[in-house]
Amino acid sequence: MPGALDDLRVIDATGPIGHYAGRLLADLGADVIKVEPLAGDPARLWPPFLPNAPASEGGLLFLLLNANKRGVRLDLSDERSREAFLRLVGTAHVLIESWSPEEVYRLHLTDEALREARPDLIHCSVTGWGLDGPSAGLAYADIVTCAMSGVMQLAGFPDGPPEQLPALQSHACASINAAAGILAALLHRDATGEGQRVEVSAQEALLMAQETAMQGADINGVDRARNGGAGVLPVKMPGLGVYEVQDGFVYAMCTGTAGSGFAGLVRLMTDLGFEHGLDRDPYATFIRTSMTTAQVTALLQDPAQSGRVHSLLEEVEVIVGAFFRRYPKETLYVQGQERHALIGAVNGPREISESVQLAARGWFRSIDDAGRGRTLRYPGPPWQLHGTPATLRRPAPLLGEHNIEVFRESGVAADAIVALTSDGSGMR
Repeated sequence: MPGALDDLRVIDATGPIGHYAGRLLADLGADVIKVEPLAGDPARLWPPFLPNAPASEGGLLFLLLNANKRGVRLDLSDERSREAFLRLVGTAHVLIESWSPEEVYRLHLTDEALREARPDLIHCSVTGWGLDGPSAGLAYADIVTCAMSGVMQLAGFPDGPPEQLPALQSHACASINAAAGILAALLHRDATGEGQRVEVSAQEALLMAQETAMQGADINGVDRARNGGAGVLPVKMPGLGVYEVQDGFVYAMCTGTAGSGFAGLVRLMTDLGFEHGLDRDPYATFIRTSMTTAQVTALLQDPAQSGRVHSLLEEVEVIVGAFFRRYPKETLYVQGQERHALIGAVNGPREISESVQLAARGWFRSIDDAGRGRTLRYPGPPWQLHGTPATLRRPAPLLGEHNIEVFRESGVAADAIVALTSDGSGMR
């Protein structure tokens, strides 16, 4: 079947912050050409590594985020290589890069130069802070972007420090926004013939992860604080948050009107034979009339009621914690789902890899990586398009693997390719 974007050519000149944007477009069929510096993209040397692979070819993050791309390497500070790059841009519909304003000036790859190469180019810039403002020229790293976007202030437990989000979340969010912006710009270009700049700041991409924190500060004058997943109330709501179980952890959301609520959790306890006493007063009436967030909030604001409510919530939480610790997470998840009690298993990588659900949907994809001498299994795409499905067509490129092939296609003269190859600029 054809890919949704198989008529599209994309030049991906990003560093790690933008790799996923190119991968998303490549999975949908676009011909994405990864342009790296001569020494290779820095993510090639980021651990963990593929066993028994050369250092520049073993970085698992690079392999993950650059599959389905062809790869070239160029010294963009070299005039002849820069000319070859601009010829390549002239054959493309989209350019994605992560250059700082200083790099743009140093490389002479200005908007004017790029638009001269391709007047209707969709030019996407993915940076830490954006291209203007007082922070535009500053260095960035994922942990710094997480901190400056405010999400670290909300991540973690109340008695602990702010925590970095895992797995380079600022890179992922920036890349997802970049891919979405590119697709919107392509729709506009198809309708009008006009190209445009798409600009993504990783800091701004992460701001939505604060949920209502900014609105709460603006409207209510109150800063949200870390709660460890326990909700926004100043007390721990039973049935909400992370719980230790027999073989790990689960996340429960058995409060309020979500799913079958706390009553569903009580029903699960009863059906599994756990002696809980929550079906008798003083607990039964309290659970039936007062276990939503709004109800608890109102009771806590009443001085005559708040002490009793605190005590009841603490006693119920002890019972809930004891229940969860008695059972394995698979039992709690499956039996909870049958009763609409919202309990999710906190899975590790091995459990995800062995997931029956993902296997049944054929989500994992395998491909022969001849250059690295093995078959690799990749996670599947984040969406299923049944008419133009995402595919895994090629492994991540070896460093400079497609230089001659790609630049021949873009019309670089044979003698120029030979010259660039022989002088060590990496066109080989």
